[in-house]
Amino acid sequence: MKTTRAFGTFVFTKIVKWIKSIWILQLILVIILTCTALSCIKSDTDFPVDLTGKIKGTVKDELGNPYPKTKVSFTNGSDTVEMVTDMKGNFSGETKDLGQYSVSIIPPLSTELVTAIPISVNLRYHQVAKVDFVVKPTHVTAHLNFGSVQLLEEIVDKEGNTPTDPNEPLFAANIFDDPIGLLTPIMAPDDHQITLSEFQTAKGNLVVHCNGNSSKVEVNLEGMIPNGTYTFWLAYLNKTRSVGEQIDFMNDFVNFNNPPIGPDTGTGNIAVADDNGMLKATLEHGSCILTDEAALVIPVLYHINGKTFGGGHVPDPEEMVHMLVYFQ
Repeated sequence: MKTTRAFGTFVFTKIVKWIKSIWILQLILVIILTCTALSCIKSDTDFPVDLTGKIKGTVKDELGNPYPKTKVSFTNGSDTVEMVTDMKGNFSGETKDLGQYSVSIIPPLSTELVTAIPISVNLRYHQVAKVDFVVKPTHVTAHLNFGSVQLLEEIVDKEGNTPTDPNEPLFAANIFDDPIGLLTPIMAPDDHQITLSEFQTAKGNLVVHCNGNSSKVEVNLEGMIPNGTYTFWLAYLNKTRSVGEQIDFMNDFVNFNNPPIGPDTGTGNIAVADDNGMLKATLEHGSCILTDEAALVIPVLYHINGKTFGGGHVPDPEEMVHMLVYFQ
């Protein structure tokens, strides 16, 4: 009888513990359900909804080449968000509000916007608005470094004055190197001195195609000095200047020494005109040269003795600026 009672007590105890465990589990479940229900009925002020607008897009040309460092803006009056494209031409951002936003873009230097504007975008909750812009480069006219366009009166006659006679032989005046004002005869590769009429036949254009972190510069010039050696430089400006407007050499240029198109060594910015003065070339640079600064002037230098000097300073007696190309 003792053994039976002990066994019965043991069984009874196990049953009680099992019931208590079930009750505790039920109590925990009730607490969880109650907390969940309470959280569902909390006000929006306790858990604010994210009501910002998500936006993204691209800036590319008609061939799909991306244009970096291009500024895009979304505005709705009270909120303006500005973004800049990366090396793949992508931009993305977030507005403070939802609703209707107007979209604008500052195209890269000397490009045209193919995408029709104005653009209006309705930003909605839980959506990402996508706006893609298409641009195209334009052919930029090359201007003679003479007359109203001439920088620092470099092209002169034997007296140091502005030449007027078409048959007058030309000289290049020292502008930066001592002795300032030194006159160097502008000689052709065949050893005759260039006249004003020969100098003034030059014309043509440049066009730049960007592709992310690189660019190609197509040179289309004619009437240049036959068999003449030319180099091309990147004179960035911190403000726009109209063609012929005076440039402050001390304050307007971004770089003290303007870098060449191509590598810093200057090996990629040399081109030679043919026997007829035609100069056709494609130069390459390791960035999109149209998107770094407010404006860009590309001087086309003629090397009087046919020598080039790498990516550094070109001595005044060795060169003259034949053409100027304004990108802005």
